[in-house]
Amino acid sequence: MAEPGERQESGVPPYFDWVDALRGIAALIVVVFHYHHFYLQDYRGRGEIPAIAEFPYASILSPLYPYGANAVELFWVISGFVFMHVYLRKKTSFGGFWLARFARLYPLHFATLLFVALIQAINWSAFGTWQIYGENDLRHFGLQLFLATNWSNLSRGLSFNGPIWSVSVEIAAYMLFFLGIWALRRFRLLAAGVICAVCLILSQADWFDPPFIRKALFVCAAYFFFGSCIYFLFLACRGRRTLIGTGMAAFAGTAVLMVLAGQSWLLLPLVSAGLILGAALLDLTAGSLGHRLKHLGDISYSLYLVHVPIQMVFLTVVD
Repeated sequence: MAEPGERQESGVPPYFDWVDALRGIAALIVVVFHYHHFYLQDYRGRGEIPAIAEFPYASILSPLYPYGANAVELFWVISGFVFMHVYLRKKTSFGGFWLARFARLYPLHFATLLFVALIQAINWSAFGTWQIYGENDLRHFGLQLFLATNWSNLSRGLSFNGPIWSVSVEIAAYMLFFLGIWALRRFRLLAAGVICAVCLILSQADWFDPPFIRKALFVCAAYFFFGSCIYFLFLACRGRRTLIGTGMAAFAGTAVLMVLAGQSWLLLPLVSAGLILGAALLDLTAGSLGHRLKHLGDISYSLYLVHVPIQMVFLTVVD
């Protein structure tokens, strides 16, 4: 998460292996959530998916089958935490910043896009239908090429390798992050909190209706900059592990109280904050063990993008 030899904040580990591992766990949760794809005869069959009680190991995995999609929001919060850690003191140019994003994200996206396009073409030719996702025309292929599937309202829905939608809207958060990096370095938590609040307001405001842009990108950005806020809270507590643990417990306890009260509007941010602070605390107390989990974080993006194409191959063979 940091460049070798780069100066770090005192009391802060150069790498957050446990936080990265949490990202890998989130990817695995999304894989479990997408198990329902195996019940689809084609992309139109979602109404025929059986009750979750009939899914395998439902007694153990039942919370993940309906709610596993929320791991995407956890992805976004972790990204905001990690980006703030990497770029708080690391100087970078516009070209360098986006070259790093392109090198990490685009090659696998492009490869899976071509692979899924081939699988869908086979399905259309052989069976006259699509697997899992139905918007597989030239318009959506072009949007996919530019990672514009879900920040642009030119899209009519999920297409080709559907999970890329969350990366599509996160690109906008990267742009806001780069534009705001000066303020984030200078004003830290204040700047991150203001940007988070503004994005949240824009995502919910009825009066805000930008052309060609979906407000979902501001939802993503709000979670992303909330992750930056968590990083600055961590910095404020660095060297005081008890205080970090107290913050983690406070977030988790508030989340439990909201569940008991039947409220859910802040549940995802609270749970995300508690999990990330807990993982960061483990990086301070059990860093060597976390290093063994590093590969779990390293494969999170590939696991996230590859699992649906594998499902499509399986469904095509079964057909």
